[in-house]
Amino acid sequence: MKRQTRKNFLELNPEYNLKYSELQKEIRIWNNSGQYWLAKEADRRAKCLLNGNIDDYNKQTHSHDLAYPYVLNKLPY
Repeated sequence: MKRQTRKNFLELNPEYNLKYSELQKEIRIWNNSGQYWLAKEADRRAKCLLNGNIDDYNKQTHSHDLAYPYVLNKLPY
């Protein structure tokens, strides 16, 4: 008996496949630049696309929200 495979969300929606590829590129760029919190946000959004969760993909956390708590924790008070 031949095993049937289902097409995943990215195969059924090629426009999101392109956005997923762009997010993978962003992850590499941010990690190589030392901007790990920005890479983590791009990775979260890419995982949402893999799971087909468009609502969470559209919830984008801006860089000042990501970096500001990180900077405050590193200040020598």
